[in-house]
Amino acid sequence: MYRELFRKQYDFELEQRNSIASATNIPIVAITVVASATCAILLDFQYDHSLGCYAFVTCSALTILSFGYSVLCLFRSFWNYEYQKLPNSSLLKQYFEDLRNWHLGNGCSADDAIRSAEVDFFDYLDGNLAQASDRNSQNNILRGNYLHRATAAVATAVLFLIPAGAIYTYNKATADDKVHAVRVVNTTLISTEEEFMKNSQPSGGTNQPATAPAVPVSNPKPAGPPNTSFRSGVNTPKPNANNDKR
Repeated sequence: MYRELFRKQYDFELEQRNSIASATNIPIVAITVVASATCAILLDFQYDHSLGCYAFVTCSALTILSFGYSVLCLFRSFWNYEYQKLPNSSLLKQYFEDLRNWHLGNGCSADDAIRSAEVDFFDYLDGNLAQASDRNSQNNILRGNYLHRATAAVATAVLFLIPAGAIYTYNKATADDKVHAVRVVNTTLISTEEEFMKNSQPSGGTNQPATAPAVPVSNPKPAGPPNTSFRSGVNTPKPNANNDKR
């Protein structure tokens, strides 16, 4: 009686399961972006004992807690859920044959056995469709709630990250430039090297000896071609007249 309704509900819950699995990509990307931005400003911020620094640390801590809760809810949205589906078609067909044989064994005629087997089979099918739909619906509701919490936690993390980013920008704009001190050690060694370089440079009036002509280098004797390697059991091509003419 309710077979069509059960079938539609069963198909809907399985499609809803796939939709929830696809929707998890959105909070994953958002968590990655928020976590990367938070780590970047935390490492580059110049900390001190000012009120702005305390506000920055507070907002950053709330941001970390928010996306940490989001990660927990996101993990909970796809972990430890067991869905139900109908048995395979071959098993259903075998079950119908078992019902028909059972009715035949209990004294029913061939036609009555088929009709009775159909009634029992569809009663079984309706019950399994309803059971699977209820179980899958409960799983989808729980997963959807956790996914909604994960998305809301990401939005909360972004809400706390905005003032933290504003404080970070002000901190970078008003911070003093870092002065790097350079200390020169062992100046005597540097002076000695400079004097050596000056003395080693040739003067303009010094007569330089003429460069001796290069001795011609004889070309090496050409080597013959190497032997051809081949694997055992492989036929090697035989030379023919055409190859010799080349």
